[in-house]
Amino acid sequence: MIFQACDIIRTELIAGGVPSELGNIGEILAGNNHGQDNNIIISLINIEENRISRDPQNYVRNGTDILMKNPAVHLNLTLLFTSVREVGGYGLALQSIQQTIGFFQKKYVFDHANTPLLDAGIDKLILEMISFNMEQLQQLWSMLGGKYHPSVAYRIRMITVDSVTSTDGPVIKEIEAIHHLK
Repeated sequence: MIFQACDIIRTELIAGGVPSELGNIGEILAGNNHGQDNNIIISLINIEENRISRDPQNYVRNGTDILMKNPAVHLNLTLLFTSVREVGGYGLALQSIQQTIGFFQKKYVFDHANTPLLDAGIDKLILEMISFNMEQLQQLWSMLGGKYHPSVAYRIRMITVDSVTSTDGPVIKEIEAIHHLK
């Protein structure tokens, strides 16, 4: 679901008039530029688990069968949208970032009603802008191995990874209640 979530964001940005592509900004800045100039580069920079939403249920019923199921993993993704402009310079890079922010200001929730191409395994994506302080920004760009370029980060909530194993669980046939009297 991670790729599907990132790709629908890219697709929607392009449809909204913001040329975009998925790519590792660290590699692009290191000279391994496989992308096109003038595009917003969308990079996944963090994946975090949302443990608060974890469902403790370990079994699921399928007709008369009961199957084992580990709890679904709910993820928040952090995407960095960067404008690297060799043609047009810094001013156009700022305009590209402004267009990106404007797009997400208008549409920050992606669901099946407003995004028909959203993968069936994704219920809804909610984007919220992340504001880094100067120290965090310096650490981020040091980690990426490059000098700062106009960029904006967004957290995407919530990607769910869920699967059911084919291992049968035991069928409950009898319930025994024990009462302790004092």
